[in-house]
Formats: sequence, structure tokens, C-alpha cells
Amino acid sequence: MKAVPECIPCVLKIAVETVERAVPEDSKKEAILTATERVAELYSREPTPQPPRLGTEAQLKVMEYAEDPDPYKEDKEIANERALELAEELESDIENLDVDEKLKRAVVAAIAGNVIDFAVAEHEFNLDDLKYEIQETEPRVYDIDPEELKDAKVVYLCDNAGEIALDRVLIKVLIEDLDADVTAVVRGEPIVNDATIEDAKAVGLTEVCEVKDTGGPMLGLLLDDTSEEFRRLLESADVVVSKGQGNFESIPDEPFPDVPVYFLLRAKCGPVAEELNVSVGDYVAKRWEPGPDNVERWRGMMNEEPCGHG
Repeated sequence: MKAVPECIPCVLKIAVETVERAVPEDSKKEAILTATERVAELYSREPTPQPPRLGTEAQLKVMEYAEDPDPYKEDKEIANERALELAEELESDIENLDVDEKLKRAVVAAIAGNVIDFAVAEHEFNLDDLKYEIQETEPRVYDIDPEELKDAKVVYLCDNAGEIALDRVLIKVLIEDLDADVTAVVRGEPIVNDATIEDAKAVGLTEVCEVKDTGGPMLGLLLDDTSEEFRRLLESADVVVSKGQGNFESIPDEPFPDVPVYFLLRAKCGPVAEELNVSVGDYVAKRWEPGPDNVERWRGMMNEEPCGHG
């Protein structure tokens, strides 16, 4: 989806947060001005870029001034620790459900991981209440077809630290109950609180499945910024499972192989809710197929030499 005016303050708010965390006092003004100018320049283009492109570029500009290469590291560690406790309880709770219900509860758990802001140290939540929500919540959209996932080669695009522990719950169901061959994908470098290989190790995901990375730092999935290795992996998939709002905002406008995608997310803002035809706060598990334009652009990208990121 294309960025709309409401996206701009959201992008800049996160940029300011990173400035406060990572940039020396005497460089803060220049850092945020540089990021703002970059966002304004991109937003003025036609066609308008996706929100994750604006957010990524703002973060990269800010990080040029940063002293700390991973300013959200401590919060991510807290998120992983707290979410892992919940994930282990959930795995036990759903163990004896039938396959279809177990899959649905695991999907809801993975989406719920994006709802709770584990990364805020002061944030408190009741574990029992959250478990009840996962057990009882019905997604507004639930397109998941277990037969499509059974025995499939699945590329699972992770989103944030913390919630990656709840991704583990779903990935284990895909592997153990549907015999899927799952490769999880994290960010290639730190960016905000998105999951990297260190987070995958912290929650034990590397013990459950193979974990690869995109080849660089990005919010959402921006194929021009990914490695050739990742692109080959994506092209080899039977199904892609994509976590989080940023991936939903970016992928449908990207070059993409002829592979179906399940978007798992909570609609967190008006523009995304409108795009999905749901209400803000709804849980969504939506199936999407690339169109001819996505696939044609993908083939053109893969035929380019050199790839530039391999």
C-alpha cells in the first residue's frame, strides 16, 4: 500500500525515538532534520512509496549519527525473555487440541505477539488475561488452509523481537502437525526492535527450524535491499507466512515470485484497517496471491546481473 498523510507523523515519531536513544545531544537536531528531509523527498515521488520504505530510510539516516548500533537491544532482550515464558505455556496449553484448532490458536498467538508491546520495560500485562485472549479470540479474517501448508516448503517472515517467541509456537505446529519444511527469516542487521538472528537464538527458534536473514536492515520487506540468497530462498517456497503490519504494507507493491502469502497481523491504524476492510484492532490472517505485475517485476529483478546484494 502507498503511504498516506497519516503515515508521516508515525514514521517521524519512531525516528525521534531512535534519535533520543542513540544520537549524541549535539547531533540530535541535525539527525532528525536529515531524516525528515529524506522522508519528505521520498513522499513527494510518484508513485508514492510504501510506509516501510519511508520508515526504513528515516531510520538509516538517523543511524548515521548514532553512537549505539543497536539502541533497542536491552528492550529486545526483555521482550524475548517475557514472551518466551508465555510461549512455553501456550505450547503446553494447545498440545492436545485437534490439528485445525491447534493451528488456529497458534496463528492467533503469533498475531497476539504483535499486539502486546513487550519491548516497553514499564509495560505490565496479565499473563492469564493474554492467554485467555489467545484461546478465545476469533480473527476477523481467517483464510488459513491447512491443506496448502501440509508438506509445504514454508518461508516464514518474522517481525519483532519478543513476538518471535510466539512465532515459534506456530512454526512448531507447522513442522510437527503439518509436516511443513519451515525456514524462518529475520532482519540482516538491527533496525528498531525488529528481530535479528540474536533474537532467534534467544528464544530457541534456531533449535526448531533453519533461520536465515534478509541481508540487511529494513522495516517490512523491501526486495531491492535484500540479498540474492534471500531472494533465491523466497523463490523456492511453496507458501510464505508473513508476520506484521510492515510486511503487509510493503509486499503487495514489491516484485514478488508466484508464491501465495498468508499475512498475519493486527490492524493497528486506520489506513491499514481500511485497506483490509476491517476495524482497527482486528486480528487478520489473510491469503494473498501476487498479480501479474508483481511476478513480471520479480522475473526482471532475478534476471538482472549482477544482483548487487549477493
